[in-house]
Amino acid sequence: MKSRPQYPGIRVTANGNQLVSYHTETRIADAGVFYPITPSTEGGELYQQAFAEGKLNVFGRNTIAVEAEGEHAAQGGAIAHSVCGKRVVNYTSGQGVVYGLEQYYHAPGKGSTMVLEVAARALTKHALNVHCGHDDVMGALDTGWIMAFGKDAQQAADQALIVRRVTELSLTPGMNVMDGFLTSHLERTFYKHESELIRRFLGAPDDLIECPTESQRQLFGPKRRRVPRMIDLTNPVLLGPVQNQEHYMQGVVARRNEFTEPILQFFEQAYEEFGALTGRYYGLVTQYKTDDADTVFVALGSAAENIEAGVDYLREKRGAKVGSVHINVFRPFPEAAVIKALTGKKNVIILERTDEPMAGDNPMGRDIRTALHKALQGVQGLPAITADQMPRLFGGIYGLGSRDFRPEHTIGAYEFAIGQRARKDGKRASDGVSFMVLGVDHPYEVKSDDTPSLLPDKAVAVRFHSVGGWGAITTGKNLGAIIGDLNDLLYERDRVVDEFGNPKEIIHVSANPKYGSEKKGAPTAYFMVAAPERIRVNCDLRHVTVVLCCDPKAFTHTNPLDGMAEGGCLIWESDETGKNAWERLPLWARKQIIDKKIRVYTLPGFEIARKATDRGDLQLRMQGNAFLGAFFAVSPLLKEFRITPEQFRDVVKNQYVKKFGRLGDAVVNSNMEVMTQGFERVHEIPIGELSAADRSTMRGQALLPMVAKAPNGDGEGCGSACRSHEIPEGQLERTPVTRVKNFDDMFRAGLGYNQPANAYAAMGVMAAGSGDTASKYVARRETPLYIAENCTQCMECIAVCPDTALPNCSQDLDTVLRTAVTNYVTDASERQKMLQLMPEIEKRTRAMMREGLVKDPPPLQQILQKVTNEVNGFSPEAKRQFFDVLAKVPMAYQKTNAIFATPEKKTPGAGGVFSIFVSDLCKGCAACVTACGEHQALRMVQETEEVNAEHETGTAFLDLLPDTAQKYLGLYNDARPQDSKTATLRNMLMVRRNYDALVSGDGACAGCGEKSILRAAAAVTEAYMRPVFHAKADRLRATADRLDQIGVQKFAELKARNVEEYTLLRQAVAHLLMGLGGEDDKDTKARIAAHEGAHGPIADKELVDALTMVMRQEAFNHKDLQAIDGRLPNGMSVMAMAAHTGCNTVYGSTPPNNPHPYPWMNSLFQDGITVGWLIGESFIVDHGRRSVVPERLAAALLDREKDVINPREYYEYLHFSDAVMTDQEIIEMPKVWVVGGDGGMGDIGYQNMSKVMLQNRPNVKAVMLDTQVYSNTGGQNSDSTPMLGGNDMNVFGAATQGKNVEKKTVAETFLAGHGSPFVAQVSIANAPKLYKAILDGIEYRGTAFLQCFTTCQPEHGVADDMALTQAQRVRDSRGAPEFVFNPRLGETYPEALDIKGNPSSDLDWYEAKFKSTNEPYRYTVAHWCDTEARFRNHLKKIKKEAAATLIPLENMLVRITQQDVVYRRYLVKGHRSYVPDFGVYIKVQGADGVVEYRSISRQLVLFCVERRKAWRMLQSKAGVENREYKAQRSILADVDAGKISKEDLFARAEELMKERMPKPGAAHKPADAKVGTPQGAVAAAPRVPSPSVPADVPTPTGV
Repeated sequence: MKSRPQYPGIRVTANGNQLVSYHTETRIADAGVFYPITPSTEGGELYQQAFAEGKLNVFGRNTIAVEAEGEHAAQGGAIAHSVCGKRVVNYTSGQGVVYGLEQYYHAPGKGSTMVLEVAARALTKHALNVHCGHDDVMGALDTGWIMAFGKDAQQAADQALIVRRVTELSLTPGMNVMDGFLTSHLERTFYKHESELIRRFLGAPDDLIECPTESQRQLFGPKRRRVPRMIDLTNPVLLGPVQNQEHYMQGVVARRNEFTEPILQFFEQAYEEFGALTGRYYGLVTQYKTDDADTVFVALGSAAENIEAGVDYLREKRGAKVGSVHINVFRPFPEAAVIKALTGKKNVIILERTDEPMAGDNPMGRDIRTALHKALQGVQGLPAITADQMPRLFGGIYGLGSRDFRPEHTIGAYEFAIGQRARKDGKRASDGVSFMVLGVDHPYEVKSDDTPSLLPDKAVAVRFHSVGGWGAITTGKNLGAIIGDLNDLLYERDRVVDEFGNPKEIIHVSANPKYGSEKKGAPTAYFMVAAPERIRVNCDLRHVTVVLCCDPKAFTHTNPLDGMAEGGCLIWESDETGKNAWERLPLWARKQIIDKKIRVYTLPGFEIARKATDRGDLQLRMQGNAFLGAFFAVSPLLKEFRITPEQFRDVVKNQYVKKFGRLGDAVVNSNMEVMTQGFERVHEIPIGELSAADRSTMRGQALLPMVAKAPNGDGEGCGSACRSHEIPEGQLERTPVTRVKNFDDMFRAGLGYNQPANAYAAMGVMAAGSGDTASKYVARRETPLYIAENCTQCMECIAVCPDTALPNCSQDLDTVLRTAVTNYVTDASERQKMLQLMPEIEKRTRAMMREGLVKDPPPLQQILQKVTNEVNGFSPEAKRQFFDVLAKVPMAYQKTNAIFATPEKKTPGAGGVFSIFVSDLCKGCAACVTACGEHQALRMVQETEEVNAEHETGTAFLDLLPDTAQKYLGLYNDARPQDSKTATLRNMLMVRRNYDALVSGDGACAGCGEKSILRAAAAVTEAYMRPVFHAKADRLRATADRLDQIGVQKFAELKARNVEEYTLLRQAVAHLLMGLGGEDDKDTKARIAAHEGAHGPIADKELVDALTMVMRQEAFNHKDLQAIDGRLPNGMSVMAMAAHTGCNTVYGSTPPNNPHPYPWMNSLFQDGITVGWLIGESFIVDHGRRSVVPERLAAALLDREKDVINPREYYEYLHFSDAVMTDQEIIEMPKVWVVGGDGGMGDIGYQNMSKVMLQNRPNVKAVMLDTQVYSNTGGQNSDSTPMLGGNDMNVFGAATQGKNVEKKTVAETFLAGHGSPFVAQVSIANAPKLYKAILDGIEYRGTAFLQCFTTCQPEHGVADDMALTQAQRVRDSRGAPEFVFNPRLGETYPEALDIKGNPSSDLDWYEAKFKSTNEPYRYTVAHWCDTEARFRNHLKKIKKEAAATLIPLENMLVRITQQDVVYRRYLVKGHRSYVPDFGVYIKVQGADGVVEYRSISRQLVLFCVERRKAWRMLQSKAGVENREYKAQRSILADVDAGKISKEDLFARAEELMKERMPKPGAAHKPADAKVGTPQGAVAAAPRVPSPSVPADVPTPTGV
């Protein structure tokens, strides 16, 4: 046994981020300054968590945690704090590294010693990728920072100390780099540092140390503070001067010898001392089996371990002399150490996770080549080498964006270097080529035929298959942690120790997730290996021993058996057993199972989870626990290590207590019960026959129409929703990169992980609207079922559906019946008979429908069967086919008064039927069911084969129908939506082009609140702009027709009348439309003369043709163009979208499903608004040149008898801008929507937002999807986040309950100081108002900004169906009140600002009633908080008796003002505003309707005060007098003056408020907007009832 090191470490099971941040940096640093960016986000979260928990660093000092507004600001703040003598850490990756790049350069020259923890990540190039790459840090090589790489998380954590030590010795900041995801998220057992080790190795920041260099002694004297305080009030200096020619270069070059050159020596000393203390030795480079090697790999990061495993394999199986070098310190580059490691080798294979194709070599290759050539030249200070000691250098790239790096890639690279293998293009090393590509199909690819697993013997390799949101990642982490904890059990039992006498790691664990950028509902995978030796391979497992398939539909979209080892075990989610379960497996899977002797088990995981909890979201997440239990039942682990079931259960329970203990014993016990049931109920099924019945699709057989024929307007053939329209005549062929087919050939060709590396792949493009044909079948456990007889056609469900999954329409009964006969009755003669008798069938049917309205109305299908049988004369088969399809087509008439009863009563035969269909885009979120509420026209049912087939049949039928006619749209005017009644705007969604304005099919979470807003913006824009485009097209065509008739004549008349004007108009057309313009007038005339010299004089007919050709092309583009392959040819896109990076970009732009059927662009987090602005400017230019100017020139020629054109007009045409456009020309301009979250628009991008708001551009419209957290990166704090803790980077803990910062309402900031934008805060809570605000914003000749509260179910802690309900709650509680600011209405706030829609708009809170008791109560923001789990730490359930000892919130709120909060008087016990923590209570309505009591935190009381103040400010701007505010001011003035005692106030606060509250005055009414008169309103407007909401949503009284 070796001598035991003094500090071997404390074993923990963690991932890389947790080890480096929570277990290391939080114990070292004085401050963390950061910004959330994947994948290093977790580092900042963990630092803030430790801060919130009140943890001190190992020096006993409290820390600070600061989330800045962006990476640039975070880096600047971190440097500033560090030069104040503090130890500082920042966490970043990817774009964050390069975004903060300019900050890095100045830090070394200021004596900063900060450490930047980097989880290295690929940069956004042709496409966004958040996974592993070294592009980011390679972009910072020249910044003057130290840079160290860890090949695993243990080294990264150890180097956090070592780099920190070196930065403080060298006074040079450092980057400590580990691979993003592959290391940062890899779960293993590691060793965290003992507190004494940290203190001994680093020392305290304020220790006095000997200056280690002469240059430092010149600056500080013989001793200095370990972390210098460069900003020091007692020793002031100026830090960061301006230097000119006489100074600057000297400072740059002096850095080299005075500070940089000693750094490597500091590293060597630090590595040596750290190794002596811990037993873990690193050095500048780590060599693995290089002594006798003639071929050596060189790599950075996690690839090194993979390569080392490959080295062992090559040595064992082939006797190869091969080794590996990992460079631990990359800056300064350790030339001497690298030369020593590589001298005399035959081949050196340099593998890099970055590619710089425009350079002669990649970064590490350049540095190694330089070092070796310097050695060859005999440069002083480096080991000299001779020419025969110079190795041949090979370069390769691998693993970009976390691309899999597999054993066959390592072996293939070796084979290529020694001449045994050619690249894919046939070239070999002997041909002189030295560059290779690993892991993708590419001409330069090399890959071995040898594909070993390189896992240790007796390893158990596990792969999970699940669906995002089902808890597989958590289950996988728990599984890894439990196996890690089993080591403690084994040590306690067997006392086995390692070479140093430490408890020996008996079971090694390596676990990591594998998932893409799609959100909840997308397939996910998780890998874990348990082995008796260290696991060095980190890639997709191809030799899997156990597959845990939590996804019951996995075999319909993937191959869970892929890469399974012979004799492996499959555990599959299914409540079927035996023969039935076997029949659910597809034939190809059965063959693999039989051939590989795979044992198949089924487990009813969902059934087990349903019995443990009645919460649907928890059922999904807890299902994984059942599979965890099943794994231990099936795998040999427990038996092999002699672990009893009782011991196993104790270990699991301890892990659950760690994970869930804070949620109570009930949660721990329910998880244990599910795990135990999984252990006991996993059941092996017998292997059946290959030829057994195949029921594997799990989808029923849909009833589909016969082959569609051309539409004939008579119910036959393809309707408006058809996706197979031919390209219209006259349309030019599309470029290949825009074609849907080309996109599908790339991303939907079943290539999966092996997409080709071709030209298409190099472009960051997706086909428009490709999500339209996606299926979300995999994500659904339940699906909505439409019950037509209960439907009132209120459209609430359709408005709230985030996924375009409820297509709907209203139709004439005759159209529906003829469509059924024409497309489903197969016999032509029977079809003809039915069509001939259709008038009679319809007549009798209508009579029975009218009769049914006054009795008990039967379903329409029942009536049709009765009538058709009575009319008769049809064959049984024809009737069966007719009845079968109608049975699947939902037709509502009973309660849809506006569609059937009202028009039918006025004019018999005029009533129609209304239908809602459920499409395969549905994710089963149930938002529609919740919105429908007590109407019960929708309910959730299990996703069975029969239900699935019914829905597919229905949507296929819908696609045959024409669009909804205006007569069924009521007072919604499809030709002029702006003239519609606000309450009827939902009806626009009955028009298919509007409904499909966002096609969905994307990877957003089920029920995503953002999607409803995006759909609203796209639908309203389409509804408004499409008629405008079509009218414009008709006008342009009419003008072109007139020009054809009389244009030449008009030119002749003008020439005869005024030669100067004729000449100028002729020049204008030639210049602007014929491409003959020059840089000035002289140049233009010369170009025209040259053209005429070559082709003859330009005839008037040519001028007319130029004008008509442009106008006709514009007309075609606006009305007839087919914008997307196969879609309805009704003109080009009316809008484009620019996006700030966030959830909306990740779920909305991940191949292959693009929900956007219009141009869409994403850049980075902060600059989406700028991207949109500049897209808009392009639209303005194109609109002017292609549309406005040609039409104006034509109108001048045709309609003016004099002054047809003058030099000033000609000048304006040449310099055309929106400033000289008419209002109509502005309206006709395509619009640009900019979308982003509260982080992208309100924090990091706020400066850009402010800039663009001031520009007031006429076609730029912005919507902020306000989830109040950084949803995309895991729910971190933003300035829009409420004061309450509970989310990441704003954790609720012993030291803090949240932030004492008022909520930033971005929309309100734009009400002043930002020019004249249109501004609104609206949401899906009131869909018609939302649509009206969007409509008014589009019409406004300036920038529009909408802030929309959007529920983020995972981060808010609410169910998938709650987006609408939560939007209503937050509005009604004053958490996010509605308002619209329309500058067109006046130049005072009361004129322009409208706060209608908020209940009790002249009071602080509105009065609701408990439904169970009818007792009134005030609905405050605290009541909303009670409904979201993110705030759960702020509310405690108490008994009524306990509440009697506490202060009612309503009473407390009378005592306190915002200024009491600002001046912290709420902490002073003797002050009237003192708020006892959890000493205030509210009453809420429980889930079962019973009134319950909650004590609330001090922070929640302060949040109520803050929201009340914000609401009062908004009221005052709107000219609304808050009566409660006046009463409170009066009361508190008397209390503070001693006229009312505190005791009296406390006893009678509510009573005093009622006594002093003024009587209500006249309600404020903002100015009326000028709107046109509605046209074409035929049918009565449908009644739009308030949605029914769950029992705990209050009912307003006094709105």
